[in-house]
Amino acid sequence: MSKIIFVTGIPGAGKSTYIKNKYSDKEKYFIMDMAEHCLGRFGNLEPLKDEDYGEDRLSIINGLTDEGFFALFDGKDLVIEHNVVSDDLDEFFDLVYKANGLGFQTEWVHLYVELEVAQKRIQSAGDSYYFSEALALDVLMVLEGILEDYQLNVQLEELAVFTGPKGNIRLFKKQTEQEIVFFFVEEHAGYSGFIGCEDLEGKVATDSMVLYNNFNDVVASIYDQYGAGKLSLISIKENLKPVLKRFLDGRKDIPYWDQFLN
Repeated sequence: MSKIIFVTGIPGAGKSTYIKNKYSDKEKYFIMDMAEHCLGRFGNLEPLKDEDYGEDRLSIINGLTDEGFFALFDGKDLVIEHNVVSDDLDEFFDLVYKANGLGFQTEWVHLYVELEVAQKRIQSAGDSYYFSEALALDVLMVLEGILEDYQLNVQLEELAVFTGPKGNIRLFKKQTEQEIVFFFVEEHAGYSGFIGCEDLEGKVATDSMVLYNNFNDVVASIYDQYGAGKLSLISIKENLKPVLKRFLDGRKDIPYWDQFLN
């Protein structure tokens, strides 16, 4: 399963260096680096400074969108350097939701550094330093384009919706040319899909997004994770009602299955 990894931090935090060191395996990762893409095509960064979004800047956005789309279909993880700022925070989380809804696991790596240290790094780099903050909206445009193209090229079907302890749990079937998989996404009133390092201390980290090979396995995971007493079925495809009935009949810990199918 492909993963979308966000690496964030203030200018000078070392995002680009971290990405180059951590995700250098080109067979496994596709790094969505607009500055590198621009340098490779034009030999300089001038197109990215075009505030009118002329042909060259748009060609970079479109080119990265295509490359990122094909990378996901090739099974690579997408690595994105991004400056999360208050102005685009809602849009950022909207795209995270969209990625989860397409069956992608998302990971957020935030690099912390003292402001003085970051400023010294920028000064030392001189004219060669390019503020990725200036590309924040471009990055979101590219990611949105990648996800939209991906959605157009897969068959995605919502099979059922449950209410859980924190919000709705939506169960999906996704079909590509290579496979058919099932997964579920939990919606929250406020985004809490990321688990902080302090919450993981002393615990074993587990993937929050798992793809399953069949309907029974994904339903079993939902009931095991949330507990039958905390779940209510809102809707389900008519043809899947007997399938869910057979599953619930086989679970001794869910004696009153009929209440879920009303």
